[in-house]
Amino acid sequence: MIILPKISVVVVVEEENKYSISVLLGYLLKRLREERLDNYYRFILTNWVNVSEVLSSLNRPHILIASLLTTQIPSLYSRVQSVLEVSRRLGGISAAGGPHATGDPYGTILNLGFDLAFIGEAEENFAEFVIELTQGGNPLSVSGVATISEGGVKVSYSNKRRVLSLDLVPPFCRELGLFNPIEIMRGCPHACRYCQVSYLFGTFPRFRSTENVVSFAKELLTRGIRDIRFVSPSGFEYMCSKNLNLSALSSLLETLNREVRSLGGRVYLGTFPSEVRPEHVTEETLRTVKAYVDNKKLNIGAQTGSERLLKLLHREHGADDVLNAVAIANKHGFKVDVDYMFGLPWEDSQDLEITMKQIERVIQLGGRIHCHTFIPLPGTPLSFASPRAIPETVKSKLVKLMGRGKLWGQWLWQERLARDIVLLRENNVIVINYKRASEVATKKSELVKRRFDVFYNNLRKIMSLNIETT
Repeated sequence: MIILPKISVVVVVEEENKYSISVLLGYLLKRLREERLDNYYRFILTNWVNVSEVLSSLNRPHILIASLLTTQIPSLYSRVQSVLEVSRRLGGISAAGGPHATGDPYGTILNLGFDLAFIGEAEENFAEFVIELTQGGNPLSVSGVATISEGGVKVSYSNKRRVLSLDLVPPFCRELGLFNPIEIMRGCPHACRYCQVSYLFGTFPRFRSTENVVSFAKELLTRGIRDIRFVSPSGFEYMCSKNLNLSALSSLLETLNREVRSLGGRVYLGTFPSEVRPEHVTEETLRTVKAYVDNKKLNIGAQTGSERLLKLLHREHGADDVLNAVAIANKHGFKVDVDYMFGLPWEDSQDLEITMKQIERVIQLGGRIHCHTFIPLPGTPLSFASPRAIPETVKSKLVKLMGRGKLWGQWLWQERLARDIVLLRENNVIVINYKRASEVATKKSELVKRRFDVFYNNLRKIMSLNIETT
């Protein structure tokens, strides 16, 4: 067996993607320990501002990894290109994962400049890649990895791989001090047309077992983290798909109450990052939940008050479900933040009027509005949609609600961000599909060929390093 010396893995960690990076590294270090390879790597955490300086101080071959959100691309585009030039020059190879790399592997490689894009759930793919690299195998044979082809005219990748059980994946990376809420559900059966979750993780959700959740919750307590929160695309949808399993949810919360709250822990479910769907906020659900959680607020996703738009967005609930949820939550002593999204494709004046009336009713019932603007995200059915302009009359009403403390959110910034993302898409920086990728690669054929040669040479150098004895 050929084993490499210690190689630096430089990890870009930003606030927006720290959860996914923590899980990725937790799983990678677990697999390296199992293969007795963990002593051959050192990990350096940095950010996009400081990463070039870190790479220059290393001045040796390395692996640079980052998780990307589409919302980061407008502000990071030029910086990422510059950083990756430094990485290549110093003998490094670079890999991106996350929602953006999955939705647009072509643009991630051809335009941002990454050597590799990991598609879908990257924990297993990336661990296998590193193990193959370490043992002198063929890292490019790992499935779910996109890279530049030798011809320099296309991006090729094989089928996605999936970690079958969340119990196999640590929810954080204790070795590097990266702690975050515990992921209890991955994948979403609802497949809302604007959301990347179902298209990134699939529509058949998987769950972390109660025993596993409690074990990691206890570990957080031993490290002084008292507030136990959870990552879930649908907070009450534990151990089920669409139809609630209140028995399983009750068992989870009862066990957490006995094993965690009794030790001074506080349990939060139904708030970020485990918001809930309106049709799941029922009398029975809240009677089940109320006795076991410490949060006094619920975050509920509505998105629009228009039945027409709810159907077009594939939300799978009705407008009345939202008002019912707010009323029931208030009855059980929960304050409520309700998410609404403006600038939706197909949104017309009648839809806006209906939505504003529902917002007024939510506020009358004691709710607060969390306001968003639609952003077209690669990998979703609305990848190529464009946001509708929000009429000034509607903006004025929303701003007044902000002034009264009844509405909050980054919707004005998101409006500008959405326009920037559309512009990047129109300029083929965000590519998304194979046909557009071929056009981009053809125009950049010489540059792409040079980049492929550099990547392949750097990869060979890393794989040919001799064993260091310590």
